[in-house]
Amino acid sequence: MGRLLRCAALAAVAALGTVVNDAQAVEGPYEVRTGSYMLPGRDEPLVATDRKVDLWAEVYRPKTLKGKPFPILVFLHGNHGTCGTYDPVRRVRVDNRSDYTRTGVCPENYVITPNHLGYAYLAEELASWGYVVVSINANRGVTAGTGLTEDRGLNLMRGRLILRHLALLSDWNSGRGDIAPPKTLGFKPLGTMDFSEVGIMGHSRGGEGARAALQQFRDATSPFPGLIGPMNIKSIFEIGPVDGQTSRVLDANGVNSMILLPSCDGDVYNLQGMKVFDRTFDRAAPFDTTQAFHGTFEVKGANHNAYNTEWQTSDSPGCLGVKNLFPAAGFSKDQKATAFHTMVPFFRATVGKNADPALAAIFDPATTLPATLSDITKYNRGYLPGPNNEKTEMLERFSQESGLSDSGVPTTVTGVTVTNQQASYEHQLGTRVARVTWDESSPSERFFQLNFAGKGQNLTSYKTLAFRASLGCFANICNKKQSKKGEMDFTVALVAADGTLSNELAMVGRTRLSRPVGPAYGTQYLHETLYTVELPLEDFEGVDLGAVAGVRFTFEKKRSGVVNIGTISKSTLPAATGDVDQEPAMAEAETPEAILTASAAPRTTAGADSNRIRIVRASGPSSARSSGGSGDGAVEIVLSTKRPFPFTGALPTLTVGGETVEGGDISVDGKTMTISVPAKDFAKLPDGGEVSLFVQASSPVWKFGKLAK
Repeated sequence: MGRLLRCAALAAVAALGTVVNDAQAVEGPYEVRTGSYMLPGRDEPLVATDRKVDLWAEVYRPKTLKGKPFPILVFLHGNHGTCGTYDPVRRVRVDNRSDYTRTGVCPENYVITPNHLGYAYLAEELASWGYVVVSINANRGVTAGTGLTEDRGLNLMRGRLILRHLALLSDWNSGRGDIAPPKTLGFKPLGTMDFSEVGIMGHSRGGEGARAALQQFRDATSPFPGLIGPMNIKSIFEIGPVDGQTSRVLDANGVNSMILLPSCDGDVYNLQGMKVFDRTFDRAAPFDTTQAFHGTFEVKGANHNAYNTEWQTSDSPGCLGVKNLFPAAGFSKDQKATAFHTMVPFFRATVGKNADPALAAIFDPATTLPATLSDITKYNRGYLPGPNNEKTEMLERFSQESGLSDSGVPTTVTGVTVTNQQASYEHQLGTRVARVTWDESSPSERFFQLNFAGKGQNLTSYKTLAFRASLGCFANICNKKQSKKGEMDFTVALVAADGTLSNELAMVGRTRLSRPVGPAYGTQYLHETLYTVELPLEDFEGVDLGAVAGVRFTFEKKRSGVVNIGTISKSTLPAATGDVDQEPAMAEAETPEAILTASAAPRTTAGADSNRIRIVRASGPSSARSSGGSGDGAVEIVLSTKRPFPFTGALPTLTVGGETVEGGDISVDGKTMTISVPAKDFAKLPDGGEVSLFVQASSPVWKFGKLAK
């Protein structure tokens, strides 16, 4: 793959007339080399005090080190099996054990899962543009490891592991430290890396781990600034991240942040990364004084696993409302391309002394996406051009009861019903929307008007008006595939102080409002995730921008509808316009990609898998397991099955009657899960309640009968 990628990149440069010398262009793309380092089974107390970890990574860099030091990008994979064996039926490796996590070896007929090599298609491309890319293997102790009370998903530990690698790289970069660079690295690292220009990519639990690295480096008592030296983390890119698996709220404040959301994610099925973006609307000082942008990029038809080419079985049973980009087993060229053509321009726009901010225009919903993306599938873009400050201000959050604006001014409603409520289940608690509904019995004139307090808003010094939006299911749209044009149009107008309206701006041609989609496992997993509609204020005519009394949303074209209108903002930052230049084409893989099919798994399982439940009451303090159990009298719920539990990014969810418990530690063979619950919480579980376990959408729900306390 590396050879073909380099040839494709060099050919693209030659086609543009760039002079290439000794297989290296003046400003890239460069020919790429890879090396590695592995320091196995170490006691690293700054990372973990109760287990051994590896310092193991693959390093991608320009072949010729002219122009050093280079900016640094660190990649971290998510939670997965650490030992795999070849499945002759599906013709892929299946990673269904975690022996390596605890012992550093895998059983006979198994190999160590190279979780960190699954992003080579991204790392090689970025290295060709002058980055040192370090992809960390977190198998030992961390991946599929036993969780802690304050760190159920081990994502604080993942953050410390990132920082420990950066400390090691800093030693090599400055020629200090007790550990010499190994020959396997393939180059002399002295003076090659620029720690003032650092970016981090995290997939799944690695996403929350990336944010954990940022925040733990900033901690007042952190040892890492002393070990690494001055370091500036500029940007974080997350793929299908988790959120809320630690005792801390972990944000990407003060850095550029983009979150790739797979709409048919069967692992992190509730798109937890959306909550990270939601919190950007509330952030302020001290760190968001920088003009960093934030956003989400939801990919229709993508699953969780196919972004890592080493994760060769699907987490999702398929998609509702949109075409799958992924097979049941094997790789997906299309899905890889959606990461390639978003993550590469993100880092090239935000990290490095020669970064080109224009490449970030792809994330602004006012721009037209390049064919390299639009020919594959459809996307929803969430976007904040800057933090909540004097340049980008929130006008309305729908925080009051229905019928009132934030400032307590009554709204104007005709022909529709408007309910101020919590946004859909993927969103941060406190993220509110005005849910606008109507049906065939509604009058033909239908609008919702938000009214501002006092003399209205002075928008003369602002460039854009933006709001968040999504559709719910109405009529029969959720029984059909998404249309190319979308399933809804409405218009937006500004309201003058005397009640007159500006011209109306139609959404068609500016954004695509489409039916909810999600993994094919019940309509409860359809996503009404909010995305951003951005309107240049100069496009509104016939109203004085110095005294805008309100914003009117008119819904007259559809006979019925469900539209969510979210946070409305104004910004002095202009919207990007026009088409976005395409990135170079992603090279073909040297190995043919398997495109296999598999029949859908049964939706529940009981007797066939010999499922058993056992209750163990501890006589003393319990181990601090991932479900949060600790202290005297904790109770362990031990679940066993013949069909292995998958190792996932999202925490397993145990349901007993109407009560739920998150978390659980899986045995190395995958066939036993232990969930530790504090005695007071166990007492709340209903005796005789039906017990079931949900792990991911592609797996049947495990049934364990009734709880016998």
